[in-house]
Amino acid sequence: MAIIDVKSFSKSFDGRPVHKNVTFSVQKGECLGLVGGSGIGKSVILRSLIGLEKGDSGEIWIEGEEISKLKERQLTPIRKKVAYVFQNGALFDSMTVYENLAYPLREHEKLEESEIRQRVKDQLDEFGLGDALKKLPAELSGGMQKRVGLARAMMIRPRVILYDEPTAGLDPYNTLKIREIVLALKKKGVTSVFVTHDMPTAVAVCDRFCLLADGRVADEARVEELATRQDSLLNQFIEGTAGG
Repeated sequence: MAIIDVKSFSKSFDGRPVHKNVTFSVQKGECLGLVGGSGIGKSVILRSLIGLEKGDSGEIWIEGEEISKLKERQLTPIRKKVAYVFQNGALFDSMTVYENLAYPLREHEKLEESEIRQRVKDQLDEFGLGDALKKLPAELSGGMQKRVGLARAMMIRPRVILYDEPTAGLDPYNTLKIREIVLALKKKGVTSVFVTHDMPTAVAVCDRFCLLADGRVADEARVEELATRQDSLLNQFIEGTAGG
């Protein structure tokens, strides 16, 4: 079953086409790697999947519901199903880590404060962040901020996670920690779209790739097929050869 179904999606900015009839789907429990050169519009696709961008034409279906024409208030249930992990963590600077994670629970669920406290503690412990509870974002390393952002995205237990360059700028240790978290969430059956230029991590966590080029899906393949498609556009991009 396709959890995400993008059909003939087109988008322009100031008359400049970015996407031209982009079509792809993501199956339940699958991690799709959405890759392509810088400025190709990968993040535009992610933002469109939760209604932060509106396409010029085409359709976006989330769990059988077409969302591209929904008004802002109608998108709230979609955003409870689909979590967005921003590239910079996007934490509230004036809130502690605890308050950052408690925020979506207070906004979207009716829980006692004791239940919120336990949910936050459990999530931080699972992500190896138990010691960060009372810290402000400025007191955390970049890698820890990204892990806190991912932990916050998981607080309302979404069915889908959209990752926007989750390992960008991280050292090897934090890159590995993010990779481990993504793989653990996959084992729980979470569906995801993974935008990145970190190809070793992408190959480790993704089931399938779609390569965006010239405003369209130029190539796609399952990870296990790559070894038999040495001259494909995807292989050229992953290996960084001239043709990519």
